[in-house]
Amino acid sequence: MQLCFDGMGREIEILDVTQIDVDTVRMEENPIFTDRVSFGDIIKVREDKDTYHYIETLKKSKLARYTWLLTKEASESQALMELKNQVMRMNGNFQQVFGGLVIINVPVDSEFNVEEAINNIVER
Repeated sequence: MQLCFDGMGREIEILDVTQIDVDTVRMEENPIFTDRVSFGDIIKVREDKDTYHYIETLKKSKLARYTWLLTKEASESQALMELKNQVMRMNGNFQQVFGGLVIINVPVDSEFNVEEAINNIVER
């Protein structure tokens, strides 16, 4: 779905969503250009031609969102792949975009320290 978050129609992203009804969708990935919504959020949208415009967040996901821009070495490391698998096992979400942009969603009630895990990868 083409989603616009800026209200002016300039920042449009093509994102995976699950359509709940005509004007309600569940985010199945994180937008890159906004942090107003994230994976798992349920949002209200308004259609205008082939683009949907964000109106409001109806229900926040139970996942916290973290974003990093990593070096080529860190983004291609086995340690990052292991972190991805760990995040997925805890029913979180992991996205890697443009090579080094990493977005991780972990349960808000998790005791797992994702920031420490990424810092360990970066320091290697």
